[in-house]
Parts: sequence; C-alpha cells; structure tokens
Amino acid sequence: MSDGAMQRRVRDPDGLTERLLDAAAEVFVEQGYDKGVVSDIARRAGATTGAIYARWPDKNEMMVAALNHLLDRITPEQRLKDLGVSGTSAAEILAAWGANLLESDGTQDVLVQIFGSARNNAAVQQRLQEFLNLQADQLCDLVERAKDEGLCDREMSTPAMVLLIQAAGIGTHLLLSADRAERHVPTAEDWVNLLALLLGAVGPPDTP
Repeated sequence: MSDGAMQRRVRDPDGLTERLLDAAAEVFVEQGYDKGVVSDIARRAGATTGAIYARWPDKNEMMVAALNHLLDRITPEQRLKDLGVSGTSAAEILAAWGANLLESDGTQDVLVQIFGSARNNAAVQQRLQEFLNLQADQLCDLVERAKDEGLCDREMSTPAMVLLIQAAGIGTHLLLSADRAERHVPTAEDWVNLLALLLGAVGPPDTP
C-alpha cells in the first residue's frame, strides 16, 4: 500500500482495485483532484460506489491512492524499464529519455494536472513534493553512473545536473501540453542531438 493511502484490505480476485485506481487516475487527469465524482469513477470501472467505499473511507483517500498509482508509473526507474533501457549505458539512456520527452504520453502528461491541482490542495502538494524528491534521488544515481562512464565531468555538481534534467523534463511536457504549433516542435533527432551537445559541454575536460 502506498504511503498516504488508507486502502482497506478487501478480497480482490478479479482485479477490481486496479480497475478502480485506473478509473480514478483517468478522472484525476481529466477533471483534477477536487472535481472527480465517485459515481463516475465507479461507472468507468464497471463497479458500484460501494466497491470504492469498501476500499477507501472517502473520496479524498481514494484520490490520494489514484495519485500514488499515477506517480508510481512515472518515476525515472519505472520509465527506464518501460523504455527498455534500464540496464544500458548512460548515453543510450540519454537518447531514449530525450526522444521520449517529445512523445504524447498520458503517464507523463499527468504532471501538468498535478502541478495545477497542487496550488489549491495540500494533499496533492505534499505528494508532489515527495515524488519530486524521489525523482531527484533516482536521477542522482543516473548522473553518478554517467560520471563513472566518463560522460560528464566528475567535478560537476550532481544536484545542479539533476535540477537541469528535471527542469527539461517537466518544462518540455508543460510546453507541449499547450499544443504548440508543429513548426515549434523539433524532431526527435534534433532534440536528442541538442541534449547530447549540452551534456558534452559539461563532459570531462579532456573529452573532445
């Protein structure tokens, strides 16, 4: 059970809990944390509101569980697994990550909704802070791997590089979610080449 979720222990032989969480996550993305309707979530999952209240004491706890369900899908470790590059070199991870930033991805687009909801909801704000710190911790490990592989200067500040990576990732999705004109969206190849060039700028001093 994720931290902050008061999910009750119930028998779940048919995967109903997972379906309810998926439905609640959809509602969260479409309508936000506060506007989600319990009956709508139940209908989408092919269940009753009673099935929801058997698992969560109220709507708020259910939405926190849905938020956890969403964020678990977009941690750096999970994203690398989804992209099939978790065990590859730092350079290959950079290329896959950069190309993925330009893709329309529902699990990533959820950050747009979470940032909006966090302004008016303390529970969402706290969970977002926890996620961003977890994301930073996992990105620190990736940056250290890149240093070990000689991809960037070992003397370069890891927190500074992690902040740059987070800013590029979140900022890219925020901008693309606004439906920018096609002429303002680079090709995946051009985008990855630019990211590689920026990383090369903080590479080891003797790197050509």
